[in-house]
Amino acid sequence: MASAGEPIEEYKEAGLYDPSVDSDTGRLELLQWLTARGFSREQMQDAAASRSLGAMAGDQAMRPGRALTDVEIEELTELPAATTEALAATFGFASIDPERPEGVSLSQQEADALALFGMVAGIFSNDEALGFARVVGAAMAKVSEAAVSLFLSDVEGPYLATTGNELELAKKVLGAVELLDQFIPMLDPILRRHVLQAVQRSRIAIIDDTERLQYRYAVGFVDLVGFTPLSSAMSPIELGVFIRDFEARAHDAVTAAGARLVKLIGDEVMFVAPDADSACVVAQSLMSDFFTVDGDNVVPRGGVAFGPVLVRGGDYYGDVVNMASRLVDGAAPGELLVTKTFADAVTCLEFTPPADRLLKGFAEPVAVQSLMVENH
Repeated sequence: MASAGEPIEEYKEAGLYDPSVDSDTGRLELLQWLTARGFSREQMQDAAASRSLGAMAGDQAMRPGRALTDVEIEELTELPAATTEALAATFGFASIDPERPEGVSLSQQEADALALFGMVAGIFSNDEALGFARVVGAAMAKVSEAAVSLFLSDVEGPYLATTGNELELAKKVLGAVELLDQFIPMLDPILRRHVLQAVQRSRIAIIDDTERLQYRYAVGFVDLVGFTPLSSAMSPIELGVFIRDFEARAHDAVTAAGARLVKLIGDEVMFVAPDADSACVVAQSLMSDFFTVDGDNVVPRGGVAFGPVLVRGGDYYGDVVNMASRLVDGAAPGELLVTKTFADAVTCLEFTPPADRLLKGFAEPVAVQSLMVENH
């Protein structure tokens, strides 16, 4: 209940509170809580109009401090305004300030980050440094989307379906944002570990003593034949659970073999390994495991090629990648289809003798070998 002197009438006049609708929703308590935290009626009206009233405290904690002026940004970064704008765009910063729809407003912390990158970029060529910045921005965007999705689906959705108290939900939002203060320092050792693993994979895959663009990798794809009709029959909840479990299986199988999960494309996994035997273990493990998805309707298949690939921005390019992609498309359900070069490099398995097969995108038949992977 509100105590005497609290501005209930002001909330009503501002269109923020209607006792006939909001008496049991926690709206009044939320407004009083926001007022105590220093938010004005005008700020709350703007937030209510954009359906973000309960997120105000969380948004403020996410990006503390005011937006800097262009002059302040230039003085702080010691970079021309055009350069700062370009850097911000490269990191994927979009306009979030309604007062500056054409530009990108920056907090002091954001400006400090761009200034630091401007100095670090002096070690590398400008184009390559900007390319790396795009990779960092894209990676952070994915982590952010995953974090927001986790909160919405696992906390906010279930909470709204039960109690729906606005103040309590706002506190949960703020609490989740405050977890970033503990989460962000955790990224440092995780990043360092992944950098070390990337260095080790690169050392194994080096082709030339001096050239550092191409490396010899085994590139593999595994997908699920029959997944599309299966997924169309699933509810959103069922599909979400399936995707979660599919990604977990893929991640665990690839990581256990010392390989790298490059990307997940719908029901398809792309991975790379620095040697053929590791790639063979990954492909077999993925296919054997994915047989359990729906044995009556979904069957995995795989394709692996081995040779020089161009490594850029955390991704892999070239004929070997294209070949592996075409191999999985040409494989029969339950079949692991590989190039002869890959089969020759494998020491742990026996494949069928080489045979020419026509693959989409290749004018001439390709010598391939195969292995039927059984459901365990």
